[in-house]
Amino acid sequence: MKFQCKKVENCFAQARTYEYQLPVTGEELARRLPGFQVTENHRFRRPVFSAKKGDLEVKGILAAHVVKVNYTAAHWEQEKKEMEQWLEEQEE
Repeated sequence: MKFQCKKVENCFAQARTYEYQLPVTGEELARRLPGFQVTENHRFRRPVFSAKKGDLEVKGILAAHVVKVNYTAAHWEQEKKEMEQWLEEQEE
């Protein structure tokens, strides 16, 4: 699938957070994430999800087309490369 990616600034100096604009919703993406532990929270006006695999975390609003990925400081470049390769291999 095609996506747009941009770095997101936050208050943590070593944070490696990137925002991905996707053609699928967060809910659709969460169902596809291989080996991730996915939790959903429907108590908010706009329900959200969080998916974790080790230190790698994907978060987003279930109905939105934007997710944020927090990469670990130690291996963030490799994790980012693998995540983006996986996204490119997915069908819309």
